[in-house]
Amino acid sequence: MTNKDIARLLKETAALLELSGANPFRIRAFSGAARTIERMPQRLADVDDLTEIQGIGKGLSAQIQDILARGSFDVRDELLGAVPPGVLDVLSVKGLGAKKARVLWHELGVTSLDDLEHAARAGRVAELDGFGPRSQTTILDGIATLRRFMGRLRLADAARMAAQLAEQIRDGSAAVRDVQFTGGLRRCLNDVGRVDLLLVTPDGSIPDALPEALQGATKCTKGGLQGAEAVLDSGIRVHLLATPPETAGWALAWSTGPDALRSAFPDSMPGSEEDVFRAAGLSWIAPELRDVPQVATRTHALAALRLVTLDDFQGCLHNHSTYSDGAHTLEEMAIAVRERGYTYFGICDHSQTLRVANGMSPQTVRRQQQEIGRLNEKFASDGGPPFRIFSGVESDILADGSLDYEDDVLASFDFLVASIHTGFNMTREEATSRLITAVANPYTRILGHPTGRLILRRDGYDIDHEAVLEACARHDVAVELNANPYRLDLDWTWVERARQLGVRVAINPDAHSTDQLDLTEWGVRAARKGGLEASECLNALSADDFARWASRS
Repeated sequence: MTNKDIARLLKETAALLELSGANPFRIRAFSGAARTIERMPQRLADVDDLTEIQGIGKGLSAQIQDILARGSFDVRDELLGAVPPGVLDVLSVKGLGAKKARVLWHELGVTSLDDLEHAARAGRVAELDGFGPRSQTTILDGIATLRRFMGRLRLADAARMAAQLAEQIRDGSAAVRDVQFTGGLRRCLNDVGRVDLLLVTPDGSIPDALPEALQGATKCTKGGLQGAEAVLDSGIRVHLLATPPETAGWALAWSTGPDALRSAFPDSMPGSEEDVFRAAGLSWIAPELRDVPQVATRTHALAALRLVTLDDFQGCLHNHSTYSDGAHTLEEMAIAVRERGYTYFGICDHSQTLRVANGMSPQTVRRQQQEIGRLNEKFASDGGPPFRIFSGVESDILADGSLDYEDDVLASFDFLVASIHTGFNMTREEATSRLITAVANPYTRILGHPTGRLILRRDGYDIDHEAVLEACARHDVAVELNANPYRLDLDWTWVERARQLGVRVAINPDAHSTDQLDLTEWGVRAARKGGLEASECLNALSADDFARWASRS
């Protein structure tokens, strides 16, 4: 169980306590521990004495040990038994905390999403103290968003679940020779509503011995292949297909899809996946590319692309440290980047206005830049591989599109990532204008996560992508494809247009700890869906070339 999983259960417990009218100090103990655990660099499961962690006493330590052992603990179980189960769904609606959910429960009898939607549509929510018509509208919008996201998984979460299931299937049946990801998961969609796996078995049948999570799966037939479908306790659907070894190439191509290619493939045939494409008169293309528009007519051109890979990366840009809201020091982050084989590192802690993220004052900026100088001297003389830290910042884009420091401070950075973090309630025109103004600022070098979306959590603010990308092209500003699996923003569907306009794409992990440096993998997958080549990726520049680009020289 990950630190985030444990923190989520503790946050949920804090909310349940608040719903039940518990002691505020007890509520704060659980929520405070959750925040601490979320930011911990070390896996909680590897900590010998949990009481050494600030804010965790003997009681909480024992409860966390229960979570690690069985996935829950007594206090949470008791609270879940005392609260209508649908109230947890109500808590998931944007704009509703435990206090408001408690009011809705006690005043209107709201114990489910359906109850909440009916009450809001009848105008009863707006009549409550502390709510009003605007809050009621926000709640209805939040319910619609939540319903749209239910039963879906972000790509990284789906891949993790699929890997676990695949391992269990292999271990549970000697007849299974191979298990491969397929469907939308193999095509690296941002999120999926189903986990698809292809099993290679001697006779092309689904084995009787399936993992416990898949017990009760319903047998079916798809495309002439034997299959099985199951719904996990989490509500996520799993779809298995089986194929004999001789037709594994065809089964992989067919099950990967999408329909635009599937309809062109011949009926079941022996050979590799490449043979299947060839038989259809198509060139084989990487799975990530198979969702591009008019894909069936473009495979020859798409096959010629040299898609970017992690091996092409020389620089790791847009990362955070303890100078703002990161979990590790600047030196710890830099060493971790160097150990991963990068030749340069861009530190981009938050700017002063974002106080919730401990944004840097001008004095803190100077102190960080002095440390960068000392570390660069150390790296240059330690006999290790060449390595350099670039002084950057993630500057907030303010409401009028300006950047978040005076010019003398902005000029002191080697490069600047400009991002919106507040004031999301904008019209399309307002959001577009705000971004274009920031892009036109001579200090901006990278436009960060341009829509501010969080996949399966909130939609981004609406922008005119074409106008924003054209502005980036005019001002030689790169656009970020934020690699965090919650963001993947710029969306892959706009990568091709950025390429056409000559806008470089920066694939950045936005890492707030050393382990998050590896999130870059998910950004690479998204960039490949848009056909990004290494020559179009900012991170593939050498340190010297990046320095020249950043300084506009």
